[in-house]
Parts: sequence; C-alpha cells; structure tokens
Amino acid sequence: MVRVEKALDQQEIDFGIFFDIEGAFNNTSYDSMCAALAKRGVDYTIIRWIRANLEGWLATATVGGLSRSVGVSRGCPQGGVLSPLIWCLANNELLARLNEGGVYTQGYAGDICLLAM
Repeated sequence: MVRVEKALDQQEIDFGIFFDIEGAFNNTSYDSMCAALAKRGVDYTIIRWIRANLEGWLATATVGGLSRSVGVSRGCPQGGVLSPLIWCLANNELLARLNEGGVYTQGYAGDICLLAM
C-alpha cells in the first residue's frame, strides 16, 4: 500500500484492479507447477516428491447412496501451505510480464492486484 499512499500524497491519479482467478488451484497443470519449481532451482528429487503427492488423487461424489469417483489430472490440494506457493511460482511469469509492461502487480494464491499510476 506504500505505492498508493505515495500517489495520494502527491495528488496523482491511481487505477487499481483486484481480481480473483477462478479455479486457480483446480486448473493449474502438474507440468506447469513442476516446470516453475525447476525454473527456481528446486532439486529434482523434491520436484518428483511433490509431483507424486499431486498425482493419483480421486474425487468422489455420493448422492443418495450412489458414488462416482473420477481421477484428478490437474490442480493442487487446498488448505496447505505448499499449494499457494507452487501456484504462485507457476503464475509468476504472468506477474513478471505485467510488471515489465509498466503495470505494478502483486499476487497471492488466486488473487492478483494491478496498479497503474
């Protein structure tokens, strides 16, 4: 918020957009998450361990005593600390490109803030 406060003190006009990427965790591919980890220099053994923990999940729905299970082929489980970190690393390229284009961006988990001053 320092940028916004500074702009207000200097009586500048700011334009901000805050948005949530729908399905951010559910739709990120395993390949993109593992590639982001490799790009950051994470050891291959750790990347293999993370991928092994991501793959092989089943989503099961039960209605009226009938159950249906489907294999999960992308996304990361929510509720832990590793999932937002992995997704942020995978999303970092988008943020970097926006920042290079003159827009200040910050993101955490599925939320992104864009500021143009």
